[in-house]
Amino acid sequence: MDTKKYDRALQLEILNALMDADPSPLRKAQEDALIAKFSDYKQFVANAIYLERHGLIEKPFVVVSALSGSVDYVFNATACRLTEKGIDFLIGDEGLSSLLNVLVVRLHADTLEALQEVVNSSALPPEKKKGLLDKLKELPADSIKHLTLQLLTQGVLNLPHAVQLIQKALT
Repeated sequence: MDTKKYDRALQLEILNALMDADPSPLRKAQEDALIAKFSDYKQFVANAIYLERHGLIEKPFVVVSALSGSVDYVFNATACRLTEKGIDFLIGDEGLSSLLNVLVVRLHADTLEALQEVVNSSALPPEKKKGLLDKLKELPADSIKHLTLQLLTQGVLNLPHAVQLIQKALT
């Protein structure tokens, strides 16, 4: 098994060459200089395919299959491009993905009521319940949101127990 053919520094060379050329394709001189950095063409192919599989580049090769069953990879410099994921990787942030994949959690009045019901139905002594309810009413919306998310997280982490509680409540 030849793991040396996969070289992080050379993978970075591919990404940087495509970034430098972007949005245009690599020119012939850039293509030749890039491929020359590899020990052989097979190493270049292996690393470019690896980057493609990870979604960092797209369309690096035209695949030519022979009748004998052999496969040749012809570098397609005019179509090979960095993906948005590849650009974000090189820039070192999550790019627009961090803005587009935002989950919005809205809290409604019934969320506060549900939290109050949980406290009221607990086995705490009445004076402790009153103290918790008073504090809950004073909390700003961000704190209630944080508390709700923590409770949700604990519910998910203890899902088997939560399912048992739901079954018990429904029977």
